[in-house]
Amino acid sequence: MKKKLLIASTVMALVVASFSLGAYAAVKYSLVINGKSVKADIKVINGTPYIPITALSGNLKGVTTKVDSKTGIIKIDEPKPATTPPPASPGLSRSNPASVGSTVTFGKKDYSDDYQVTLKVEAVIRGAEAWKLIQEANQFNDEPEAGYEYVLAKINAGVSKNAKGDSQVLISKYDFTLVSSSGKDYVRRATVLPDPELDAKLYVGASDSGWVSFQVKTDDANPLIAFGRSYDGKGGAWFKIN
Repeated sequence: MKKKLLIASTVMALVVASFSLGAYAAVKYSLVINGKSVKADIKVINGTPYIPITALSGNLKGVTTKVDSKTGIIKIDEPKPATTPPPASPGLSRSNPASVGSTVTFGKKDYSDDYQVTLKVEAVIRGAEAWKLIQEANQFNDEPEAGYEYVLAKINAGVSKNAKGDSQVLISKYDFTLVSSSGKDYVRRATVLPDPELDAKLYVGASDSGWVSFQVKTDDANPLIAFGRSYDGKGGAWFKIN
């Protein structure tokens, strides 16, 4: 009797196992990635479906796979997040000039110079008031040309680094140029300026403030002051005047 029960139990176990395997085999798996049906040779091992690694490559955006049959290493690489370079600090490009009162740190390096300065347009006077101050500075100063007016800008300049060691950096009104809104340099006009005129020889750590002057078209609303550009007009420090 016991032997019959044992045989019956064994048969029942085989039937259940066969049914389970049949259920696994009956399921037909398909692969869908991001809503898109993907052809892949899917294998079912012990009831668990497996897909080939190569099915990922080209179907997941940016994901790449590499199988090295010699070393046995399988590499799966996810896309690297896009990095956006930080915006340039105001004052270091013509497209992003610094406002009046803002300090710009600028490094000038060429065949003759290698130093770092801090620059700030402290105040701007334009039009009739500027002409009055220029006229008071020297009665022989010429009136602005027809269609033009004067601009006075008080600029603070300081030297923070100098690769030439314990030598001075000369910063004067001649280092600054006014560029029109349309992108053309204004011609400098010889003018005796109100005191103090910017004309300083500075060691590292020293600074000075003084006036520089420009002549600008009366209808030019947004010219810019440039300092330290290269010979082709690239680079430099840039400042608004309003």
